[in-house]
Amino acid sequence: MEICVYYEKINEDSIRIKRVYASTPTIEIPEFIDGYIVREIGNYCFSKKEVDLSNSVLSHEIPSSYYECSGSDVESVKLSKTVTKLGDYAFYNCRKLKEIFLPSSLMCIGSDVFMNCLRLNHIYYDCSIFCITILKQILTQITWDIEVDFIDGSIFYPEYNGGYDEVGPAHIFALNIEGEGFRMRQCFKDGKIDFDGYDACFEKLCAEESESCIFHVAILRFMTGSERYIPYLRAHDLTSYLHTYKDICVMVEKLIEEKCMDVQALDVLISMEKDLETRTVLMELKNKKMETSSAYSFEDF
Repeated sequence: MEICVYYEKINEDSIRIKRVYASTPTIEIPEFIDGYIVREIGNYCFSKKEVDLSNSVLSHEIPSSYYECSGSDVESVKLSKTVTKLGDYAFYNCRKLKEIFLPSSLMCIGSDVFMNCLRLNHIYYDCSIFCITILKQILTQITWDIEVDFIDGSIFYPEYNGGYDEVGPAHIFALNIEGEGFRMRQCFKDGKIDFDGYDACFEKLCAEESESCIFHVAILRFMTGSERYIPYLRAHDLTSYLHTYKDICVMVEKLIEEKCMDVQALDVLISMEKDLETRTVLMELKNKKMETSSAYSFEDF
């Protein structure tokens, strides 16, 4: 869907978007507008806060069916691979924003970019989970549950709570942070995710967080190849949470291969699944994987 924007020139060939108009809350920022490269998203671009547009250029006349994409009128935003910077408060008070697609070209993020975007629960990156990104800087601005999806894997960061407690009579305060989500957000080395550090948080996470949160961490790391989580997955009931994942069939196939799911659990999962196509695939997996496993067990016996 084509968008209409106000923009200002950064230099001879690049622009900064100041305000966006469209007919849908799902917005895709193009690489070029009026022949200029889109490099930046301006301060308060998607916020309801008034932006000075006096020195800005309108890309084309705003159609009557279009509206200003700001605040609660924004649900999904995909940035082009040319964007390198998000300005201060770019998504301030976008309370219905659920997902954002970020390019690996993004190198700079302003202050409080996602303030009050409490429904934002998915970040999509267009690169490998092993690449250098500015994810750490982004996560410092997101204290709630957030899943980050890369082209070859996903990772989950649980919410955490922080505040200042008075520890002395002279109004001396100490920062008090609750939740392993904070420590997990610190696990980066040279711009890359430090998986060893992230995984080291799991034991304490199991003692503090809900079962659904623990499972979310475990299943995503398991799917990216970590064997550390296999004992946990083998020891716990998976059926209560698996049906909420869009990649359920891929997950189940790998869980069966690693002996993390037996036929009884798969039967329960099949009975819970409402989507006919998914249910059919799960039944095929049962017939293929479980019967093969049973055949080997019988011969061994």
